Amino acid sequence: MLWETLERVNRARQQAMANSEYIKSAQAHKQALQAQSDTLATKSSRKATSKKAKKLADIYQQVEFGSNPSGREH
Repeated sequence: MLWETLERVNRARQQAMANSEYIKSAQAHKQALQAQSDTLATKSSRKATSKKAKKLADIYQQVEFGSNPSGREH
């Protein structure tokens, strides 16, 4: 079964490679992908602005750890 699938795929590949329209379409697709990857590469090269790291003391400044607001116990 696997061998038959490989043979079928190989025949389809050979037919496609013999078709000049397919070759032109593949080249256009390759160029479009390359242009898209070039665009993404230039966008990702921007330097990200770094945020100041928050201290845990600042994050939990308004929290009271001694109280249980829900009243439920675990």
